[in-house]
Amino acid sequence: MPKNRIIVTLGLIIALLPILGFPRLWESFFQVVAGLSIILLSIWTTIDKRLSLKAKAQKRQIHRRREAEIEAQRETLKQQAIQEEIS
Repeated sequence: MPKNRIIVTLGLIIALLPILGFPRLWESFFQVVAGLSIILLSIWTTIDKRLSLKAKAQKRQIHRRREAEIEAQRETLKQQAIQEEIS
C-alpha cells in the first residue's frame, strides 16, 4: 500500500476513534500509535526522496562522464584520420 494511502487511513482511524466507543485508555493508545506511525511514515518519505534525488544526480554525473569520454574518443579518431590523410 502506498505511503499516502496509509497516512490517509491512519487519519481516518484517528477521526473515527471517538465514534467507535472504545474506552478512553484504548482510544488514547490508538491515537498515540497512529500519530507515531504518521510521523515515522513522513520521516521515511523524506529520507526516501533524498536518497532518490541523490541517486538521480549520480546517474546524471555518470552519463555526463560517459558522454565526455565518447566525445574525447571521437576527437582523437578525427585527429588520427586527419594525420593519416596528411601522411
